[in-house]
Amino acid sequence: MTPLSAEPNELADRLLHRFGSISAISNADEADLRECAVHGEHWVEALLAVRQLLHDGSREEIVRTRLGDDRSSLDRYLIQSIGGLRHERMIAILADEAGFVISEETIAEGQEGQVVLSARRLFGRALALDARQMLIAHNHPSGDATPSNSDIRQTKELLAQAKCLGVTLIDHLVVGRRRVTSMRESRLI
Repeated sequence: MTPLSAEPNELADRLLHRFGSISAISNADEADLRECAVHGEHWVEALLAVRQLLHDGSREEIVRTRLGDDRSSLDRYLIQSIGGLRHERMIAILADEAGFVISEETIAEGQEGQVVLSARRLFGRALALDARQMLIAHNHPSGDATPSNSDIRQTKELLAQAKCLGVTLIDHLVVGRRRVTSMRESRLI
């Protein structure tokens, strides 16, 4: 914290007291971070800039390869970007026919176990971008990357819908704090 504050120990104590862990600090919303800043401190901007740089670096690794070819980079990216969130977020990574990433879209957000996915929104965006392949992923705020029965059922429905629309649903990944579970590799879909 030394580069960020004249009182690095005090800032570290303040952040850890508020968020509880370094992981929670790194995943905290900007508004929550700003609540911890004392008048005149500018460390929030630096922290956000570094976080964005790391996120963009991880994302760059997945954009350069065909979707799903580099699972370790993809897993790292997903754990870093959504693994530590306190609410559920579902994203779709859309790719062209060759499998190269076109876009990453947040398609649903909500409280734990209550994300309502709109197939219309998901496939509407995929068709608008002429995506031929997609991978969906969502986090479990509990930190457990085990797919729920609801996750499996919903994914099977999406597979059938995707096939009718000429889009290949490559996989559905469930992201925990330290691990990512592939429904396809686990033979759940």
